[in-house]
Amino acid sequence: MASAKMSSKPKCIIVTGRPGSGKTSLAKRLAERLWMPVISRDEIKEGYVNTHGVKHDQLPPDTNGVVSNFFFEIVNQYLAGKISVVIEAAFQHRVWEPRMPKILELCTPFIVVCSVDGMVAAKRHLQRGLDDPNREFYHGDKRVEIYRETGELSPPGDYTAPDFNVPTVHVSTEGQYSPSIDDIVQRIRLLNAQHGGEPNSN
Repeated sequence: MASAKMSSKPKCIIVTGRPGSGKTSLAKRLAERLWMPVISRDEIKEGYVNTHGVKHDQLPPDTNGVVSNFFFEIVNQYLAGKISVVIEAAFQHRVWEPRMPKILELCTPFIVVCSVDGMVAAKRHLQRGLDDPNREFYHGDKRVEIYRETGELSPPGDYTAPDFNVPTVHVSTEGQYSPSIDDIVQRIRLLNAQHGGEPNSN
């Protein structure tokens, strides 16, 4: 019985959605409940910018690609090491698509899409940048720059959520989470049990 559990694939809880949709907060809350580490694409980017010590916009044009590639390398290393993780990134379907075959090979995935009205997300995204001026340094926040120049809120861009044949839940983040954190955690634990993992009890 123990050897069967040891052979189980790790879990990868993918938390995604458009900028301002509440991914970071939800990913951290799920990670706490599930006792898993979080890998955040934005935090990796902040570390990269910190090393070079210059404003994001002064970095080479391929910076986002370099950081995203490293994000997936780290994710795959964790999964190859049998470490279950919560990962968080605002990627659209087209970015996830070429990466999913390797993730599927290494783990049992569960996708959590943070769903919110585009304008609500844009307002949140703007407010986050206004509340913390350092974000512009580390992330090159164009929405904040435009607002400071014109006083206008940039409309949200198009967003296509990842759509794969894996367990997926769309979570409304406009008010209280719907479905709730408890419900999401229960679904993930059920998936764990179905794939030979040991569900957490709390």
